[in-house]
Parts: sequence; C-alpha cells; structure tokens
Amino acid sequence: MTENKTSTPEHDRDSLVQRSVFALITTNKMHRKAFEKWATDAGMHLSQHRILMFLARCDHTPSQKDIATHFDISPAAVAGTLKKLESDGYIERGKCCERADSRFNEIKITERGREATMQSRKYFRHVDAEPLRDFSDEELEIFMGFLTRIQDNLQSCEPIDSGEQTNERNTL
Repeated sequence: MTENKTSTPEHDRDSLVQRSVFALITTNKMHRKAFEKWATDAGMHLSQHRILMFLARCDHTPSQKDIATHFDISPAAVAGTLKKLESDGYIERGKCCERADSRFNEIKITERGREATMQSRKYFRHVDAEPLRDFSDEELEIFMGFLTRIQDNLQSCEPIDSGEQTNERNTL
C-alpha cells in the first residue's frame, strides 16, 4: 500500500527550518573541529589554546579569577590549564610586585607561546576565509544580515510552555 504524502506549506517550512538549523549547527561543528585539529597538532588541548590566545590579546595580566569568569570555568580549571601551559613552555609565571596580593602571579607569554599564537592566527585566518572564498562581498553582506537576524531572534526568543514542545527535531 502506498502512502499518500501530501505536503503542506507549513510542513515544507518546518522541514526547511529544521534543515537550516541542522546546517548551521553542522557548519559550526566543522569549523570548531578544524580549530581543535590545529590545537591538537600543535600539542595543546583546546582549552589551553583558548587561554593562551586570550592572554595574547590582553593588555594587562589578568587574574585566574578574571580568566575563569571570561571563559565561565572554575578557577581550579584555569590553574590546571596555566600549569600545563607553563610546563609546556608557552607561558612563565612569577610573583607580580605591582599587586599587594601575594597570591597573584604575573603571566608572561614565552617566545614559544608567541610563536604558537602567531601560527594560530595565520591558520585561523585561513580556516575562516576558506569556506567563504567563493562568496562575493555582496553575498557576504547578505549572509551577515541573515546571521545577525538569527542572533537577534534567538536573543528575543521566549521559552515555550513544556506542554507545547514536540520531539520533531529528532525526525531529521
């Protein structure tokens, strides 16, 4: 027996929305995997890389608490990551004479750390540019407009009543 599959405009739109969201999520995962691969190939865990890049951008020495707040991770996780970065030669830590708090360590990026951040920036520019290489400037502007609208819509998104939720997302 053959099912009669009639498609309604609402069903078509739902399907298109689901496929679009899935494509956005998949693209984000692919982009992140490219960065994770670079960090792994460089001998770093992604969290170590992220903190090293953050330190390279800072115009002051942040505290471990500042770093933890910025990345929304525990101070203990920051301490472990900094310890690993230091043992691998990416940073040096020493007492900071400018602070009254003797527990505060000054963090300096070493030559190895600077080289890693320079190589990382070069690789990131490539990975960011490569997927968009065939887009004209006009297409990129339109694309940015779409992404901005999606972000705005997500920021103003109200949670739905749990009784209204469906399990349609798993039907892709």
